[in-house]
Amino acid sequence: MSDYGRARAYVAAFRSDADDPNLSLGEAELRDLALLRDAVDEVIAVHVRELVAFEGLSWAAVAAAIAPSPASLRLRYGHAKSE
Repeated sequence: MSDYGRARAYVAAFRSDADDPNLSLGEAELRDLALLRDAVDEVIAVHVRELVAFEGLSWAAVAAAIAPSPASLRLRYGHAKSE
């Protein structure tokens, strides 16, 4: 299985413990996906800031690792200066 396939399997297997009888199955799944997205975004943001601020990684290198442009990374993840 590819890395992407394994990541999708983790996403599909994730279920929060918050069982709300007022939510449909689709709403609960969407809530779970939003929780995962928020958690992943937060972890990426922290990791990016640490790499740029403390390990001297350039915004260009971060962009190469996670695909967006260096300018969009600066806007999204912080204002640490490495370049």
